[in-house]
Amino acid sequence: MKSAGSPLADILALLERCSEAELFSVIEYLAHRCPDQLSDIVNRQEHPLEVEWKISGDVILDAIARSSDLTKRGIRGILAEAVFEKEVLPILPERESVKIPADAAFDFELRRRFSPADAARIQVKLQRSEKHQPMLVSKRLRATLTNPPVQLYVVEIQKTRGGKNRKGQKTRPYRFGDFDILAVSMHPSTDDWKNFRYTLCSWLIPRKYEQTLIKILQPVAAEPDEYWTDSLSECLEWFDQGAKKTLYQEK
Repeated sequence: MKSAGSPLADILALLERCSEAELFSVIEYLAHRCPDQLSDIVNRQEHPLEVEWKISGDVILDAIARSSDLTKRGIRGILAEAVFEKEVLPILPERESVKIPADAAFDFELRRRFSPADAARIQVKLQRSEKHQPMLVSKRLRATLTNPPVQLYVVEIQKTRGGKNRKGQKTRPYRFGDFDILAVSMHPSTDDWKNFRYTLCSWLIPRKYEQTLIKILQPVAAEPDEYWTDSLSECLEWFDQGAKKTLYQEK
């Protein structure tokens, strides 16, 4: 709602004084002036979440807009998963996404339609940002790499919440074998939610003092190379071939 004295406030005040017949005339005028927009408004159906929470989508978006950077980062991560499911998975007709356990260490599991036992588990992450800018690899990390590309970004590989399992092991780190393919949304650097980079979990860099754990910050290529691809189909081929390597390390 605009402040009092604005043109929109004046128009709304006039509408409040209109009869039903006059309001109908206004609707006819709007239908002629902007038919597509009015049709979208009239035909819009409430999202199931709006129904469940009994609140409008606009209010939900307003709440997100005023939330902390940490909350927004989490939501952007969820958006990356949603885009991956809606835009990427449908282009793989030979594979199907199957339901996974709620506590799984991966976000999606793809199986061949004619070979259910042949599955690939995919973890989706959002490219790391710092101060609202895509984060580049540090000089310290770059120094440990072999012939890294000039433009090299970072993705953070650890779970949101910490804790310990029954064996006393920390549950926040990812372990090699927790998933098979890493899909990184490159939206922070490309402004394109459909832009992903893919690599194999087994190619990620291990932690220095605990080789079974995946290093938290991993290098991500700005452009496809021998370690990162922008094609999930190609990464699935890498997975099927079982090639052995580590990101930007000596062979």
